[in-house]
Amino acid sequence: MQQTQSVRQITGLLIGTAVGDAIGLAREGIAPKRARRMFGDKIQHNLIVTPWGRIGLCSDDTEHAAMVAQCLLSCKLNPKDFSSRLGRGMRRWFLTMPAGLGMATLKACLKLCLGINPAKSGNNSAGNGAAMRAPVIGWFFAGNPDIMRECIHAATIITHTDPRAEEGAWVIAMAAGYASRQQSEVSADSFFAEIMPALSGEQLISHLQLAQQKLKQQAQLHDYLLALKLEKKGITGYINNTVPAVIYAWLRYYGDYEQTVSALIQAGGDTDTTAAIAGALAGIYAGEAGIPEQWLQGVKEWPMSMDYLRKLSVALTDRKHHPKQIISLKQPPYVFLLCRNILFFCIIMLHGFRRLLPPY
Repeated sequence: MQQTQSVRQITGLLIGTAVGDAIGLAREGIAPKRARRMFGDKIQHNLIVTPWGRIGLCSDDTEHAAMVAQCLLSCKLNPKDFSSRLGRGMRRWFLTMPAGLGMATLKACLKLCLGINPAKSGNNSAGNGAAMRAPVIGWFFAGNPDIMRECIHAATIITHTDPRAEEGAWVIAMAAGYASRQQSEVSADSFFAEIMPALSGEQLISHLQLAQQKLKQQAQLHDYLLALKLEKKGITGYINNTVPAVIYAWLRYYGDYEQTVSALIQAGGDTDTTAAIAGALAGIYAGEAGIPEQWLQGVKEWPMSMDYLRKLSVALTDRKHHPKQIISLKQPPYVFLLCRNILFFCIIMLHGFRRLLPPY
């Protein structure tokens, strides 16, 4: 029974990441008003629109979540081995020529390819790249907060050395762990009481305190972003903007995957990452069954398909319940990933040219 529940949670997390990522990708980097002019108010797949339907593809947010899951299957479940295997995974991923990776991740991957240790490959950046790797770690180590914190540190400094990046990623991991222990309703006050004493960043603390206040007023996400002055350009990739916004949407619309993800996409900005992280948190409770069917069916990924993510979820659940047992799951072939990424790059370029056209 417990293992069945775990499979439902991690499947919801990984599939929820992929769907949020794919739905949000077309609007990434666009201000809310222009996004509405270009795509309308309805949240749906807009990356590829054909007479036969709308198609969505996943970006690095989903790839990094899956990468972390793959590392947890095969590592010795200690921070040192986890870091080493994640470094290998990042090198392999980088050599498949992924599109759209951030500057901090790009520089880190170049260092990794030159043989620099994963503990020294990071850059002084407070971007949200580490936060997209955090939900899987938080769910897997929900019962072991000390190991969770060390693995979050390892997964952060491989690309981002700014303490704000690690602290933000830890908050997301704690949210995933907290969600995995909840059966129905969640207490926002209880969650904040669990994380706030461990935080040191003044800005993050301030933004989360404001979130707690606005949640008590049952304010919509837009009202919270208005207080943070993020309503015009959208939620940026800065960690102290991304994390509070994601936490707010997750708690405000808890249990409703569609509303959680929709609110963040409508907010604009770094929509693929915010929707991916929030989709992961919301998916833990909602499961795959709680994700809108049209959204799910519109994701046409290959070779890391939805079926592959389901198999990865089952394998990761087995590893969580049998930590001494190394589990092998064949990864998609390198050449398939390379071909996929070349095609993905062409699609992204065409979509980029589309953005140059009206409406403005």
